[in-house]
Amino acid sequence: MGLFEYLKGVYEAWIDYPQREGAFITNKYRIQRFLGIGSYGLTYLCLDVDSGQEVVLKQAKPSKRKLGRDVLYREIDILGQLRHPSIQRCITSFDYKEHLYMVSEYVKGQTVQDMIFERGSKFSEKDALCFVRRLIEIVSYVHDQGFVHLDIRIPNVILNGDQIYLIDFGLACRLGEPIPEKIGSVDETMQSRTAEVPDDLNAIGHFILFMLYSGYDSSNFELEVDSGWEDELTVSPMTKQMLRKLLQIDPPYRDIEQFVCDLDSCLDC
Repeated sequence: MGLFEYLKGVYEAWIDYPQREGAFITNKYRIQRFLGIGSYGLTYLCLDVDSGQEVVLKQAKPSKRKLGRDVLYREIDILGQLRHPSIQRCITSFDYKEHLYMVSEYVKGQTVQDMIFERGSKFSEKDALCFVRRLIEIVSYVHDQGFVHLDIRIPNVILNGDQIYLIDFGLACRLGEPIPEKIGSVDETMQSRTAEVPDDLNAIGHFILFMLYSGYDSSNFELEVDSGWEDELTVSPMTKQMLRKLLQIDPPYRDIEQFVCDLDSCLDC
């Protein structure tokens, strides 16, 4: 790493440093807890002192400058068009001290990531498929409104009691819209394409794999170093075939209806 890159990293870490607990954003929102930092934003749990309600504040990442603001504006616009009980509502947005903020509902519960890696929850094949059958109803709604989420991952799905929530629409795009190069997935093949339904279905495939691996015991297997999920996981032939389509190993599903048809067949067996 050269000196310029090092100094740039130090500068960005400094200007992106989270604000302290107890600090106020305007005179209305008091920071209770820093929730995390992403590629384009910082997120806080805050108390709305006027209403007494807990809310989530997302701040455009200062080091990303215009790009960070553009990404957050995109999320504000998309959430403003979605009305679903399993999608957090955007309450308002504002500028404060030259920073853009979005205020949204606070969704309580645990992410699937926390359930697996902190609570040690284990999902059987049927558990995983039943969970995804409920999640896909939310994803289908998003697609019906003309958008793709593009970031369906275990930290972005929350379970609170019996209610499932899909959060973080920071990477979402309109169907058929070119995926901005700097907003694309880590998968480089996505960056030159338009946003389409199979992108979310591919993510659902990886989501299912994470849930299935929660119950994986490597001590029961003697495998080669380069073995993959098809060797390591014991699943039904129908589920394996479905996963191969989701992951685009085999010709992928063209739409959610095809996937749901196969998913329901798996669950009926």
